[in-house]
Amino acid sequence: MNKNRFTGWLAFSGLLLMLLFPRDLYAQTVSGAEGYDYDGKAIVSILPFTGEEKAAADFDRAVAGAVINLQKYSSRIISAGTVEAAGVRVPTDMPPVRELIPGARYALTGGVYPGSYETEYYLQLWLWDMRNSTMIYTDDLVYQNIDEGLQSLPGLVEWLFSHIIEDTVEDGTPPEKAWEDKLLTAGIRSGVSQRWYTASGETAPGARALNFEGGFFLSVRLNSLFSIQAEADFTFDNLVYRGVTDTGGEGAYDPVLENEKYTGYSLMFPLLFKANFRFGNFRIAPLAGIYAFLPLGKVSYRNPAGEEDSFSWSVPVPLGYMAGFEAAVKFGPGSLVADIRYAGDFSATTIQNTAGAGREDISYKRRILSFTLGYAFGFIDVVKKR
Repeated sequence: MNKNRFTGWLAFSGLLLMLLFPRDLYAQTVSGAEGYDYDGKAIVSILPFTGEEKAAADFDRAVAGAVINLQKYSSRIISAGTVEAAGVRVPTDMPPVRELIPGARYALTGGVYPGSYETEYYLQLWLWDMRNSTMIYTDDLVYQNIDEGLQSLPGLVEWLFSHIIEDTVEDGTPPEKAWEDKLLTAGIRSGVSQRWYTASGETAPGARALNFEGGFFLSVRLNSLFSIQAEADFTFDNLVYRGVTDTGGEGAYDPVLENEKYTGYSLMFPLLFKANFRFGNFRIAPLAGIYAFLPLGKVSYRNPAGEEDSFSWSVPVPLGYMAGFEAAVKFGPGSLVADIRYAGDFSATTIQNTAGAGREDISYKRRILSFTLGYAFGFIDVVKKR
């Protein structure tokens, strides 16, 4: 292998790995997860403190240093000019708007206020969790001069941050974000389906077959728990009726095994309602709904003697029910999906088997147990209301 071909193979292999495992390649070298810096430290935005201007500015800078000294966080000071340019107000006892501190995991607001006595002041700080804009903890320190307040400040900051409960960050790798579905999820699925065919008047299936099914799906998130999914699947049915026919005539017995095979193709359109339960990067979803199906062309017929034919087929109400479970796990840029489902027709399908002497129409209902694997991608982030 010459040098150019070897270099080209390395480039192709690298590109393939980046497509299949983007997070594994980039997590530590290119960027951190949302709310974390390149070193895996949680980002803390410090908003301008209110109150006496000089004291507030001194505490603003000192708080940033105290946060860094905790060694688990990186600080970003948001200047008063930035706040003014944004045209927003920063109340100390309310979480700041996300647009003012993009990418921050936590935020600190505060203010300097007169105390009960003429020479007494106190600094109050609020620590916010910006994933859900909720307060983690608030406390204050009382001081009589600024040097005394600055000396006590690291203890107050450490006390506030001790109330944070989160996944630990090991080896510089940010913790995984909780699985949050996109507004739209699209993917492909394929697998096998065991089918049972019960004709009119039968108490048990008279024919069965293991067939293929596969297609596309699109899921729409309704809220954090529920979603609705529409699909278009290609399927086919094989009805094989086996029996023994005596061809020996009067006084003789000459059994012949007869296998009559009917094959028909169709499209199935499930509409499913799903409840999504997440456990880290794993999701399980009970599902239920209905499906419609559309016959494609005629049913082909064949027997062991080599006779072939084709027949029309129809169903008065081409609908059925479906229920099952879906499991998914994060993998690469999307997720691997597996499901198991049970389905059944509401009304019978009829094969108009009228050609030839002695032939009769065949009417049957299907019961289907399917297992499929697939892959899905998410599109469009969900905008959360504050």
